[in-house]
Amino acid sequence: MIGRHPDRWRLDAVGNPVFRFLKGCQGPVCHEYDHIIPWSKGGKTVIENCQILQTKVNFYKSNKVDVTYDDLKKVSPTVRFTGIGFL
Repeated sequence: MIGRHPDRWRLDAVGNPVFRFLKGCQGPVCHEYDHIIPWSKGGKTVIENCQILQTKVNFYKSNKVDVTYDDLKKVSPTVRFTGIGFL
């Protein structure tokens, strides 16, 4: 992300900014680790089947396998950065 320290900030699989150290919380820049093919449906815990998703997006995806990028984008929070933080 331009202007943000790469050791702290990432973009999730849908393009949402997430803060590296905020895992498992409910805020708009918090994230969860997700199995693309859910573990409950036989998905393996391997790098090729894992992704980072913003928390709200991950809760929406849950154990679905037929969810599209557009579906995930629709539930993504809107985060705007200012010079001192984010809105």
